[in-house]
Amino acid sequence: MSNSRIEESVVDMAVDETGFGKFSIKITIICLLIYLNASLSIVSTGYMLPASSCDFKMTLFDKGLLLTSFLIGSCFSPVICGFLFNYKGRKWTLLLTLFFQGTADFLIPIFPNYWILMILKFFSGFGGAGQLFIFTYMGECLPSKQRDILMSLMELFWIIGDALACSLGMGILPLNIDIRINSYFFRSWSLYILICSTLAISLGCWLLFLPETPKYLAEIGSREECLFVLKDMYKQNTGKSGKEYLEKLMNSGKIPLMELVNNSYKSFPEKIEKPLIGEQIILQLREIKKILKPPFLKNTFLACLIGFSINFSYDAFYIWFPEIFQRFSEFQSKNTSANLKFCSISNDFINAGEQLENDTFECNSPIDTQVFMTNLLLCASCAPAVFPLLLLVNRFGFRTLLIIHCSLCSVLILALYFVNSSLHILIILCIYVPLISTSVTMSNALFVHIFPTTHRSSGVALTSMACRIGAIFGNMAFTYLIDSRCFIYIILITLQLVVGAISTLLIRERKDT
Repeated sequence: MSNSRIEESVVDMAVDETGFGKFSIKITIICLLIYLNASLSIVSTGYMLPASSCDFKMTLFDKGLLLTSFLIGSCFSPVICGFLFNYKGRKWTLLLTLFFQGTADFLIPIFPNYWILMILKFFSGFGGAGQLFIFTYMGECLPSKQRDILMSLMELFWIIGDALACSLGMGILPLNIDIRINSYFFRSWSLYILICSTLAISLGCWLLFLPETPKYLAEIGSREECLFVLKDMYKQNTGKSGKEYLEKLMNSGKIPLMELVNNSYKSFPEKIEKPLIGEQIILQLREIKKILKPPFLKNTFLACLIGFSINFSYDAFYIWFPEIFQRFSEFQSKNTSANLKFCSISNDFINAGEQLENDTFECNSPIDTQVFMTNLLLCASCAPAVFPLLLLVNRFGFRTLLIIHCSLCSVLILALYFVNSSLHILIILCIYVPLISTSVTMSNALFVHIFPTTHRSSGVALTSMACRIGAIFGNMAFTYLIDSRCFIYIILITLQLVVGAISTLLIRERKDT
């Protein structure tokens, strides 16, 4: 080690030597809760749309526009947060995203105006998507032996975030709250969003007391600080002193670890200095340019294709479930004897001239309790899917499991068009939602594995951006196709899942991460 930078493999070995204990559990818990918060932010937006449609006089197009603003914010987030991850650090960037999202959501009930709401949802989407970088923070703080299993737990907490959003909605949204002062109003959905926003701010305050990752400190050449964090991790994990950790490294028989200790307190003339912002932007663009050339080009292209297709399929349904289930409820209340097909609710809304004329903004259609119960059932169906993932991930890896999940999801979506009862639709969705949800989590974890640490931030930023673009197009597909071309909507999602499966089959996973 001739200079101040520490090789990534050395940091990995040093982190493994810290063991697994109190610190690892603490890091795991906050990372899981941040992922839960990202889910809560997205799903609560889905419940807010039908609940606030009358107050803001929103048609389906207006709802889609508002949701698109949220997703566009999340589209900008990967590039900006990816840059900040390298320039300011993992912890600082996560703090920014948590406070950004929490504050934006907190301000929504204070400024109840459609256009202000759209701006705030843009910033909320920016913060929420930036929190998905939690995979990198978590991966760089945990020993390699437990890393994949604990990262697989992310999916369970995404489901819990969904269930929490649904449970809070079921308890708060039906409340008859109507406070009006001149043009200002405060409704039950205002209280709902206000409560949901507090989790992000609370987690941001907690994260203030946690350290930066050793890998980032190693990248910027902060040897002493890196070793200090490693010693603290060891003390919390084992209850032993930092001095014993240094002795453990010195007696490990591994020369790189011994050099890490010996060289950490030396002064290096070529110690890395943080470049100016302009220089860092140029460096970041160069890093992105590198992963767009061989030998990374194929993996980068396929990863972006996977991220786009899976998130297209996910967001074409997931955020809109409250709207879909509300339509199911209204269709069944008017057509008790008719068979329910997935696309029949779209045709019914197109032809229900009387309803559209009398209740354009759904002022007389409060969210049915059954909508919440159905969504909770979907959440419950997701929970068991996490445990096979935990058991199989070490044996088969994220790549193989992702291929299987995408293939099954494509078959289920196609079947959704042909079934003709509410029970069959619900059964298919109870199988599809766990599979597509775990697919999103596995794809995020896979992206961490396919790029080396030196290019990981750029790779994850680019693939995350592709994911958010896919989410935008998935949202647009629902908005523009569900009421007029439902079959094309189904076929489009099916094709995206097939593309996701084929792309995952072709991608090459690195073996040394």
